[in-house]
Amino acid sequence: MDINAIVKHFGLAEHPFITSPDPRFLYLSSQVREALAKCEFMARDRIGPIYMYGPIGSGKTSLVRRLHEKLSQDERFNVKLLISPNLKSSNAFLRLVMETFDVKTERSYAASLGNFEQFLIQQFQEGRTPVLLVDEAQYMTREQLKLVHYLLNFETNKTKLLQIVLVGQEELGTKIVNYRELASRMFPIAMSAMSLEDLRDMIQFRLIVAGRSDSLFEGTSAEDAYRLLYAYTKGLPRDAIKVASLISYLEAE
Repeated sequence: MDINAIVKHFGLAEHPFITSPDPRFLYLSSQVREALAKCEFMARDRIGPIYMYGPIGSGKTSLVRRLHEKLSQDERFNVKLLISPNLKSSNAFLRLVMETFDVKTERSYAASLGNFEQFLIQQFQEGRTPVLLVDEAQYMTREQLKLVHYLLNFETNKTKLLQIVLVGQEELGTKIVNYRELASRMFPIAMSAMSLEDLRDMIQFRLIVAGRSDSLFEGTSAEDAYRLLYAYTKGLPRDAIKVASLISYLEAE
């Protein structure tokens, strides 16, 4: 049975349990709201860079997509989202960042850095805040993190010229903590698994977004079903969504 058949069977507008990071389906649990609020506050007031880390499937990619979407609606921000590429040198990473912001690169690494600094100064003078979001940042090398550390030096006496948010798995947190000079300049946000209540509410929220008001589980056994789902998935949103998708498939057969 394909997705369209499931959607038709339940009278939905779309499938509620697809694991792609669609910001519309991001359930704003207390920790997600707090993480978004911190990122927005740091970007708005140019306070400093952030690194966000957590287990696989904890909703980090959906969160950073929502952050990108929200900040992009404000003309004061120049927001770019990168998926951490498989680049070995800091020069290659710098060129990618500059190309993303439409800044001219040069053959010389130092000249490229000079161009980027001038771009940041011009943005500051125009009242705009460049924001660089990097997802899957656990793959960044030490050399790339050194470049991030260097870019943090672009600032006035009171203001950071570039806001950076690195998002990745738990390995990212380990890498940054082990790079003490960088860790001392960044603010951490740790993402964790959902509570049982949040997981239940997330499932219901996704159903409502997709056009269904009924619960996934009904009757006297509903609470036991949610407890079983929580125990099996350990409260990780992505795993819960996968299981819910399988349940909807079996129910529709």
